Formats: sequence, structure tokens, C-alpha cells
Amino acid sequence: MTQRAAYRVLHETRYTYSDTVTSAHQLAHLRPRGTSWQKVKSHKLTINPKPVEQAPGDDYFGNDVLRFMIDAPHDELVVRAESVVEVEAHAPDSSIASPAWEAGRAAPGEWGPHVDLDVEAYRVASPMAPVLDEALIYGRESFSDGRPWLDAMLDLTRRIQTDFVYDPKATTVTTQVAEIFSLRRGVCQDFAHLMISCLRSLGLPARYVSGYILNRPKPGARRVMGADASHAWVAGHCPAHGWVAFDPTNGKLADIEFITLGWGREFSDVTPLRGVVLGAATQMLAVDVKVQPL
Repeated sequence: MTQRAAYRVLHETRYTYSDTVTSAHQLAHLRPRGTSWQKVKSHKLTINPKPVEQAPGDDYFGNDVLRFMIDAPHDELVVRAESVVEVEAHAPDSSIASPAWEAGRAAPGEWGPHVDLDVEAYRVASPMAPVLDEALIYGRESFSDGRPWLDAMLDLTRRIQTDFVYDPKATTVTTQVAEIFSLRRGVCQDFAHLMISCLRSLGLPARYVSGYILNRPKPGARRVMGADASHAWVAGHCPAHGWVAFDPTNGKLADIEFITLGWGREFSDVTPLRGVVLGAATQMLAVDVKVQPL
């Protein structure tokens, strides 16, 4: 029988402005993505002040988005998303056979007649997950000649967890991969970008996944890093197994305790909330996330 888990996810974003702003245009990635292993049972988005315009839709990567506009003076914006999702276990067994990692290797842009553009789009470098010599050297330590793809991916995932320190104060949303190699610390977004950069530098496709992770450690167990906030991890593509997700922050396969919001090339493609406000004010951001098992 397939293992399943249900969760209620509460995600509140609060912008507080130092002075009144007159209007705001925002883009939200806050509805969990429906997939073959994840079903969205319900989703409710509450926005205060109330928008005068709302337009749901899809982005380039197939994620659900909501564009909304507030056309009234305000000094605070609160966006609260409440979702109920059901997740099935879908990660392969870590001991399962997989082809040598070179089977999925290719140079970006070298497309054959039957190319899958959904794969090739994630092989190409992006601003926050570039192709780097340093990333190639670091990744190559896990991807020795002929090593099975899954074995190599897990090794890279665990090395990043071991070699880099989780430190919420060390970086910002604009910190580059080259800086992470120097700092040797960061948060889940940084470690996802770093792993993607390693894989793309090796000629392997990898995408950035945004979502949440359940934090329910057993007595005496290590706390899950990245919980109580939006989380980020990586999905790599294997010719034999399709897309498989890995969490370099916690050094493991991403499976039933992970709730997927969406995916793209990097963080900027799936930012939970971003936009533009009109007014001469500074802003303070507070984000509160709760994942409750049902």
C-alpha cells in the first residue's frame, strides 16, 4: 500500500511600511502545485487590504500564480495562505539500481530530434545557479567515472550538508554561489543553488523546488533545518527514474514530509510573494509558516 500523509500549511507574509504607500502590484506563488504524488485538497488566500483586481493563472514552468493589485493607501500588507494537501511517498529506494551518471549528461543546447525541453530548460545556467569551475570541481568529487546516478546524487547531497553550516544570518536572497563556497555557510536557498550549480556544471539538468518541510523530530533527534519557513530543495533528472528530489540542507531524499509549492530554474522563478509598491517608504518583512500533520 502506498504511504500517504496529509498536511495543513499556514503561510503568512506581512509587509510593514514606514509610511503610507498608495498602491501595490504583487505576484504570489502560494498555492501548492498539483502533481502525480501531491493533491491539493483545499486552498484559501486572504489578502488585507482587499485587492481591487485579482488574476489567477500559470507561469512558464506550470506553477499556479495569482497576480493582484491594491489601489488604496495602506501601511501594512498581510497575505495569508491556508492549504490542505495530501502527499504520497514517491522517492526511489536509495539502494535501487540506476544508470551511470554520464547517461544523463549533455552540453546545454545540444538537442537531438526527440529532445525533452522540460528537461533541457534546467540544464542551462541561470543567474543564481551558474556554471562555475569551482562547482564543477566540487561536484566531480561525487560524480566519479561510471558511478550510478542515484549514488552520486546522494553523495553530493550529503557532502553539502556536511561541508556547509546552516546559518540564517550569513547570507541574503541575492548571495551568489561563489560567495557560498567562500563562506561555507548559508540557508536552504543557498544550498539548493549551490547543488544546482554543481550539477549544471557537470552537464546535468537540475531544478529549484520551493515549498515546505515538516519538522517533527523524534526525542533526541536532530531538528530539521529549514522548517518553520519556506524551504528549498533540488530535483535532478535521471533517464531511468525521471525527476528525483534531494534536500542538501538536511542531506537526504525529499519525499513524503515535503510539500511542493512549485519549481523553476532558481529562487527568483518561484518567489512566494514579490511585487512593486508606490510610495516613499522602507519596509519590514515577517514570514510565519506552520506545517501541521492531519
